[in-house]
Amino acid sequence: MRLVLDVNVWISGLLWGGSPRQIVNLAKSGKITIFVSEPILSELAEVLVRAKFQARMRSLDITADDLLNIAQQLSENCVPVSVNIPQLRDPDDAVILGTAIAAKAMLIVSGDLDLLVLKEFANIPILTPNDFLNQHQMNI
Repeated sequence: MRLVLDVNVWISGLLWGGSPRQIVNLAKSGKITIFVSEPILSELAEVLVRAKFQARMRSLDITADDLLNIAQQLSENCVPVSVNIPQLRDPDDAVILGTAIAAKAMLIVSGDLDLLVLKEFANIPILTPNDFLNQHQMNI
């Protein structure tokens, strides 16, 4: 199954547990394929160095670079297509949608309400991590 994860899902999955971590583990086990693009990786790198995540990374004895490398190892890179979505509340989210189209993704997984309100884009459902796991009953 081909997925695109929003940066918030990557952060939660890499630094904490719950559904986002289960999705990261599904990628580790080869049960899903996560696609990223350079803009997604750049945003992930920018977010990981924020002060609010530093204590958590120290407690895990891991660096932002380590986490970025993990994300790169667990995903396949593609070049996002340009999309114009006037109804998109946050124009920066267009890269997630463009990456999903380029990757021929079956799903977008996000915790971002700006994306979730769309419910789908170009026939690609947009689900929360919990909804993805519940609907697809993936075993880790």
